[in-house]
Amino acid sequence: MILTTLQRFKSSTGLSYVKLGQGPSLVLVHGVGLRLEAWGNQFEALSKNYTVYAVDMPGHGESRLMKECTDISKYTDVIARWIKTELKSSVVMAGHSMGSMIALNFAIRYSELCSGVIALNSVYRRSVEAKKAVLARVQQIKNDINPQNVTAPVTRWFDYPVQGDDALYADLCCQWLSQAPLDGYRQAYEVFCLNDGPAESDLKALGVPAIFITSRNDPNSQPSMSESMATICPQGQSYIIENAKHMAPLTHSNEINPIMIDFASRCFSQSEEMSYE
Repeated sequence: MILTTLQRFKSSTGLSYVKLGQGPSLVLVHGVGLRLEAWGNQFEALSKNYTVYAVDMPGHGESRLMKECTDISKYTDVIARWIKTELKSSVVMAGHSMGSMIALNFAIRYSELCSGVIALNSVYRRSVEAKKAVLARVQQIKNDINPQNVTAPVTRWFDYPVQGDDALYADLCCQWLSQAPLDGYRQAYEVFCLNDGPAESDLKALGVPAIFITSRNDPNSQPSMSESMATICPQGQSYIIENAKHMAPLTHSNEINPIMIDFASRCFSQSEEMSYE
């Protein structure tokens, strides 16, 4: 686990990112209020096989706040512009939580740049009760954003009382959330809560492989959500992490990393084969 703040590259598009390893390009997008270090348990394993680009979302970490990011598509456009400008290659994109919504939107709308998509702990068609709860949290954040309600999600992300390594990860998440730029957090949180996942027609038309990974005990990114999306996608599959909650990329990296590596390898191989047809 990388505990230090990593030195970033600064993109002309306003994004900050790190670049690790060599090989085909694998892009990692974190969730609301976090920063690229949230992928710290993936860096070593993934960079043995790929060039890993982990990016701070707009308004997070060291990336510039972009007021035009008023919906998922706008966040996606910023990241796509960065990929076109600086990476100049097709990528497999992995996203966690809100990052998974961006990754799926990228795969749907920028398929020429996408070899595959990994959606971790994503959301799809919240229940009526869940919608009410997230809308109430949005209103609270808009009316009174403070260190207490900024870090409140951590109590939903981990089983309390936290034990062992989870205590370290929960503390890190609290630090990242409390240090997040408030305007960037507020903007992203509202976009995340008002988005209910891709349109069914877009999932049906998705032309690249997609894997949906979530946690058995995640109350907001439920297994049924990932399984539904995987069933709709022509090349979809799902995987459920047992005894895990929302921050599975941190807490269950030993299980998740091999799945990501294998899936990305198959995506790049398939993309290469199609280029020769």
